[in-house]
Amino acid sequence: MVATKGIAFGELALLHDAPRAATVVTKSAVKAFALDGISFKMILMGKSQQDSSSYKTFLQQVPILQHLSDQELQSMAGCLKEQEFGAGVNIICEGDEGHTFYILREGEVKCTKVGHTEEVSKRLVKGDFFGELALLKDDKRAATVTAVQPCKVLTLKRNEFVRMLGTLEPPAYEGV
Repeated sequence: MVATKGIAFGELALLHDAPRAATVVTKSAVKAFALDGISFKMILMGKSQQDSSSYKTFLQQVPILQHLSDQELQSMAGCLKEQEFGAGVNIICEGDEGHTFYILREGEVKCTKVGHTEEVSKRLVKGDFFGELALLKDDKRAATVTAVQPCKVLTLKRNEFVRMLGTLEPPAYEGV
């Protein structure tokens, strides 16, 4: 592999306090930034705390989560992972196993089912969620959810979902 401007390397050794897995050799003169392990971990910790705070503020605006306490929202925020999907990308597919709950942070998605020419629910936007029914019912995905435009979603894995929201009542519409 040839690394170019903006490519980082060496992070795995810093994260895991392990020996380097490869040797990096320059082909020409290079200017590079270097971080020691402690500085690297401090930056990651600061980013993680910043993300958690930002997620908690966002979660406070999500209607289905209004019943959660500040402590519960903070706990949930610490478990969330953010993913990005380009326009036209299927986020979940009908019939797949359900292992993840999704909250839409940015963008718009549509929900479709095989054999239906129309979308099966309203378009979902910032603050809407999907994927809960497969987790609540321990079932397969009921529909395909596709990004209409570039999207950012916050995800919660099944075990975290059950621990934090396991008693969540399914919404009146048929979820995905």
